[in-house]
Amino acid sequence: MRKHPLIALIAFAFFATSIFIGAAGASSINLIPVRATSHLSRGESGSSAAPAYDLRWLATRVREHASATAQLSALVARERYSPYWQGRAADLVAIHDNARPPKGLLPSAWRQLQQSNARAAAAQAAAKAYAVAEAAQAAQAAQAAQAAEAAQAAQAAQAAQAAQAAQAAQAAQAAQAARVAQAPRVAQAPPARSPSGSSGGELSGVWLSLRLCESGNNYSEDAGNGYYGAYQFALSTWWGLGYSGLPNDAPASVQDQAAQKLQAEAGWGQWPACSAEIGL
Repeated sequence: MRKHPLIALIAFAFFATSIFIGAAGASSINLIPVRATSHLSRGESGSSAAPAYDLRWLATRVREHASATAQLSALVARERYSPYWQGRAADLVAIHDNARPPKGLLPSAWRQLQQSNARAAAAQAAAKAYAVAEAAQAAQAAQAAQAAEAAQAAQAAQAAQAAQAAQAAQAAQAAQAARVAQAPRVAQAPPARSPSGSSGGELSGVWLSLRLCESGNNYSEDAGNGYYGAYQFALSTWWGLGYSGLPNDAPASVQDQAAQKLQAEAGWGQWPACSAEIGL
């Protein structure tokens, strides 16, 4: 139980009374005519220095001293009793606070309870934040797993497509091989055979098979696809061999000669489809 600041109140009343008396005395002295007290403000030598028995000067000194003493007393009282009043105010706030728990807890116990509640709330908030972070990490891990599964599925689909493409290529090769096997084999003749040795000025043997495959052995063939004659020359190839005009307008012997010349320079690959079908 703290002591009541009775001493401070008594001191304050005393110094307030002193200030009031000093002020009243100084004002009453100031009411005395200056002429009546003018002889008190000067010494026998006529100097203007204030003597010790000057009443107005003495009243002023007393008033200043009383004021300084009162200020000092108030400062001491405030420094000494300020914690008391602060604690009193805190107790009043604690008593009238609606958040105070029941059963008449003391303010100190109430403050401890509030601090413990605050620590518990902070711990709960930290646990909640940790749980949220764990949930976010789990979601990220799940997304990464889904992305990995999707990548694996895409790789599997690409592998299946590649396998299907390989199977299709193998099937195409097998079909081409079957067609080649089923095609009648023609005895190969020397490529340098002259046109004069063939009946009717046309090359026979493998050249006949090539003409039958390319144009149906029609030296005037013009299907409008950019290839002409029995051997289906392109204009650039025909002109590159040194001939002019259109290949389908040239005589059969000239077309045979151009075909032999082209085969001698570039091989049977100039007729890729038919040479493969014939087996050249």
